[in-house]
Amino acid sequence: MLHIAHITDTHIGEEGVFAKDMDTRQKFLDTLNALKNRDLHGIILTGDLSYPDESAAVYSWIKEQLDDMELPYIITPGNHDKPSLMQEIFNLKDQAPHVILTGAVAMRGESLLFLDSSSERMPLQQQNWVTRELCTQPENNILFMHHPPCLCDVPFMDKNYPYKTPDLFQETIRKSGKNLTVFCGHYHVEKMISLDNANMKVYITPPTMGCLDPDADDFTIADSRTAWREIKIEKQTIMETKCHYLGNN
Repeated sequence: MLHIAHITDTHIGEEGVFAKDMDTRQKFLDTLNALKNRDLHGIILTGDLSYPDESAAVYSWIKEQLDDMELPYIITPGNHDKPSLMQEIFNLKDQAPHVILTGAVAMRGESLLFLDSSSERMPLQQQNWVTRELCTQPENNILFMHHPPCLCDVPFMDKNYPYKTPDLFQETIRKSGKNLTVFCGHYHVEKMISLDNANMKVYITPPTMGCLDPDADDFTIADSRTAWREIKIEKQTIMETKCHYLGNN
């Protein structure tokens, strides 16, 4: 069984810079500390690592903390990230890449798919890759990306920062005839959405930064607790997934 942690939307600023008055560096460290006794096989981060936008200094600091964990980790970028800079910092020569833009990675016999949604849409090249890849994959597939590829009934995010090509994404999955489970972030809430017409489930993981009020029309932090998601996978099937919230920090 593959046992992994999913972390998203860390929004870490350069030293001394807080995001929305929150010490997101400390929140990230608290999250990593909470993972140390979980007997994990790896960590996956789905973007928006730095705040307010991409930063080589922040990426380097994050890499240092992750390397100290001595666990495999994979990162796919969000809309506040710069993919090329992430690759420059995290992907070292003669080592397996940590930043995956669009690709498949095997972890303990499980095939995990990754998509770069930093452009907020599905480009034709990416659509073609998904179509080809799913043809070679089993019936059940698991994909990590930053954006949920659908509207999520979170008014502020649906109106202002949605994934721009949800219909194209869903049609691509539907035509494949395969089942897809998506793990993502971006919306700053915990939620699960089932799209039966596309054979797809979408799990939104809450951020380390703090959760939004899902019903608010503006960006209102309703829960400042740090969060992460635990995922257990066996034979391409999600055996268990649950979100953990650290204390009021």
